[in-house]
Amino acid sequence: MIDGGLAHAKHVLIGSATEQILPFAHIQFKNRPDNIMPMPWHDEREKAAMIGALRLAFKFYRPSVANYMIISEAWLAKYDHLPRDGMVMPVDREDKKECVIVTAGDHDGARMKVWEIIRDGEGKVTDLVEAKNALDQLAGRMFNLMNDEDA
Repeated sequence: MIDGGLAHAKHVLIGSATEQILPFAHIQFKNRPDNIMPMPWHDEREKAAMIGALRLAFKFYRPSVANYMIISEAWLAKYDHLPRDGMVMPVDREDKKECVIVTAGDHDGARMKVWEIIRDGEGKVTDLVEAKNALDQLAGRMFNLMNDEDA
């Protein structure tokens, strides 16, 4: 599912200066058609509410869910400390990097990949480059949503 998320991101972003990824979840069920769930949050409160609702839905429908994928754009910045109250968020930092994050999971766990969005001088997206080191800095609400211990 991660490869499908990357393909979607490339289709939407490459060659464009204005297009954005609409955050969405793609859920595959064992016994019914897939579900594509748009997640158009506008702020951190709405994002937390949508992810919380998705986590609760996975808890309720867990036996019939085969796997899921979530894709969104984000800002990343490197920190020399763990997340803490009062820290400057990446969106507000000068050294921020624009990226695409894809998280995919099933009953056995989850994986996450990050691609930095590369733009030319005119602002058009020219490439998505895997940011392997970014995973060392990531912890988030969208990771491992089917894990009962985190629900």
